[in-house]
Amino acid sequence: MALNFDLISDLYLDSMADFSWEGKATSLFCIVAGNISKDHDVLFAFLEYIAQYYEGVFFIDGDLEHDNFNGDFDRSYASLRDNIADIKDVIFLHENIVILPGITLLATNGWTTFDFTSNNEIDETMEFLEQRDSVPMHVANTIFKLAVTDQHYMYNSLEACQDMDEVGNVIVITNSVPSPEFITHDEEYNGTILGDISGNSGLMSCLTNDPKKKVKTWIFGKYPGDIDYDVDGVRFVNNPGLNKDLGIYYPRIIKT
Repeated sequence: MALNFDLISDLYLDSMADFSWEGKATSLFCIVAGNISKDHDVLFAFLEYIAQYYEGVFFIDGDLEHDNFNGDFDRSYASLRDNIADIKDVIFLHENIVILPGITLLATNGWTTFDFTSNNEIDETMEFLEQRDSVPMHVANTIFKLAVTDQHYMYNSLEACQDMDEVGNVIVITNSVPSPEFITHDEEYNGTILGDISGNSGLMSCLTNDPKKKVKTWIFGKYPGDIDYDVDGVRFVNNPGLNKDLGIYYPRIIKT
């Protein structure tokens, strides 16, 4: 049985006042690839609202969902985990592989390794962010560690999927951009600080742990431009709402 998913990400909502999904749902299920709101009350209201239109909603966090916690990622993840567990028909994909009929969802935030589109030293990028955006070095270092942890999670999870007969068509979901090649055409991102913090330079190498080619689709967020590429048999696709009129923002359909 083929399952289709609507894809949503990067809405950057301050409230639910101007957001409507009436008449826009096109599939039975929805994947939300992060960066919905830094206000968890707004995020949870969004997830509860959007779930009315689907049989199931699958959510992975972006960095935006952690902005209001002053670098306390244990607390931000606890808030996400505990509150989303109470929302009907919504699944938090963090550390949670979901196996559906014919489809497996494998997701992680991805964070950033601070070196995504340039040869700059990681410490230099961190120091620049501390000066420009008031991101303390200890928070940046924690983010880097989370990025490496997510690399390992994806690598090990794909290895585990190889020997699972019930796992065939794998959809990978990250908020981070998986390859700099998808964004370096954009001068705002090519070799810039903005580009360097948009992705995790170790994510794509995880596909080396998929010798049976079970990964068919890689969904991601973060980058505001529209991407839909086929690379070695894997569809890389996004659907960002950032910088768009949400009144005419529609889901992108992921067919399996």
